[in-house]
Amino acid sequence: MEQNVVYVERKDNIGIIYLNQPKKKNAISAEMMDLIADFLHELEQDDAVRVIILRGAGECFCVGGDLDQPGPKPITSEFSRKSLRRYTRAVRAIRDTSKPVIAMAGGYAVGGAVSLMLACDLVCVSEDAKIIPNFCKIGLVPELGIMATLPAVVGPQRAKEILFMGERMTGADLTRLGLANRVFPAAELEAGTMAFAEQIAALPTLSLKITKGIMNSITDGTLSAVLDAESIGSPFCSQSEEFKAIAAKFAGG
Repeated sequence: MEQNVVYVERKDNIGIIYLNQPKKKNAISAEMMDLIADFLHELEQDDAVRVIILRGAGECFCVGGDLDQPGPKPITSEFSRKSLRRYTRAVRAIRDTSKPVIAMAGGYAVGGAVSLMLACDLVCVSEDAKIIPNFCKIGLVPELGIMATLPAVVGPQRAKEILFMGERMTGADLTRLGLANRVFPAAELEAGTMAFAEQIAALPTLSLKITKGIMNSITDGTLSAVLDAESIGSPFCSQSEEFKAIAAKFAGG
């Protein structure tokens, strides 16, 4: 049976959420983000699950937003705003679930995929991962809370440089910046991430849940404000002539 664009596996006490569009390098759609939020809620209610992993099917985490989604042509600001709110629902769900969520990122993580990764509690990456937060570079506002989660780790000045320039980073770069907890050779990423998750799953559940909740409460007020501001700023940028010119260039190959 063909699996959905997002699906869940359970391995012992670990729940694994897969982004499942490998032919599109797991480009994320609004439907996929709705499903991520729904599955996070489902796993939150499952007492047998102690840790959650978010990963891409195949060798790639995610190349960012799926450009081939249903919607009006041309895309309107109001449609973009409603769509973005569906995307941010998944980010809020990652933060709100009491269980540790680990991002497992190999291959590419581009644009919103970087934001999704940094919304997670812990990050495992491959050494050769290609991390590209290219929002400003293509004329868009950084989305999905990265303007809160990134400076919380690297500081505002470094975060601005990373987001302004949108340059490619590797797994080693993320580790150096404090953005990744574990970095593995590509062939060992899955096994290494599972071993890390098993270590965390063996720890006392209640103390982990309370610690996550308190630590997230320190920053999530800012995150919520950023997500709300994005819902105005991002659709506005998507209607700019600069962005339209860049988008047309990409569409033309």
